[in-house]
Amino acid sequence: MTVKNAEDTIKKCVESLLSLDYPNKQIYITEAYSTDRTYDILKQYGKRIKLERVRGTAPKAHNHVFKKIKTDFVAMTDADCVVDKNWLKDLINAINSEDIIASGGFCKTPSGVNNLQRLIGIELEDRFNRMPKYVNRLPTMNFCVRTDIAKKVRMNESLAVTFEADWGNFLSKFGKIAYVPEAVVSHYHRSTWKSFFKQQFNYGKYVVKTPHVYVKAGKFGDYLSKPIMGLQLVAFNLFLLSLFASLVSMPLIIISFSLFIVLLIIYILDILNFSRKPLDVFSYLMLFFVRTFAWTLGFVTGISEIIRGK
Repeated sequence: MTVKNAEDTIKKCVESLLSLDYPNKQIYITEAYSTDRTYDILKQYGKRIKLERVRGTAPKAHNHVFKKIKTDFVAMTDADCVVDKNWLKDLINAINSEDIIASGGFCKTPSGVNNLQRLIGIELEDRFNRMPKYVNRLPTMNFCVRTDIAKKVRMNESLAVTFEADWGNFLSKFGKIAYVPEAVVSHYHRSTWKSFFKQQFNYGKYVVKTPHVYVKAGKFGDYLSKPIMGLQLVAFNLFLLSLFASLVSMPLIIISFSLFIVLLIIYILDILNFSRKPLDVFSYLMLFFVRTFAWTLGFVTGISEIIRGK
């Protein structure tokens, strides 16, 4: 696990790792020079964990640890997660043949979270519930891979976000990645609109830098990102363009209004797949608008950085 500024959740996470029903394990944690109390909390665990400080991106920290791993498997989670007692056992048991090189599990939302976290969790759990048996990637907050394969396929250290999708895409060339719904972690999602917007902005920014993962054969999405999410992005940007154009030519306001209705329909069709509560539908419309707007800004920023050679 790699961590930075997670003082609110780090103790719950480490305690769950120490309580795993899997005695033959080592817990490696890299701490990226937090500005809160995260490092002080971790130091309290002494020799029960292997703790290092590594400055830089999460993939850089993971690659650093991969070099040191001598066990047959390496599992990963995030500092804002709490793993179930049998989590590690379930992940490793799923890698039960030579053609399976990795496994990942289900991410649920813990109890006692605020409404924004609950909404994010319901939508994400719906995506996990639609997973097939084998996938091309899964998030590193709930993932296990054969160590020899992890040493061969280094993570892209230039990607602060979407590195796990990029890594999974290349891992899958060596064998199958199994989805194991029994292997559960509870994930604390973003708790404020500001942090949610920043997260989605970064997704949009880095998706531009990893198009090979999300756009294949003219289709958007992988097993975790749904094609309709790409459709939402296209419809939202067409609506924005028509809205700006209507400032110059008022007759275009009709087109703008029509595209807005189309966007609403696309949002609602997606929402009705996992929620039919009237109040939640309205909340999700706001969440989806914020998410798609953040993607758009991130997308533009990512293109700008590519043009400038960043």
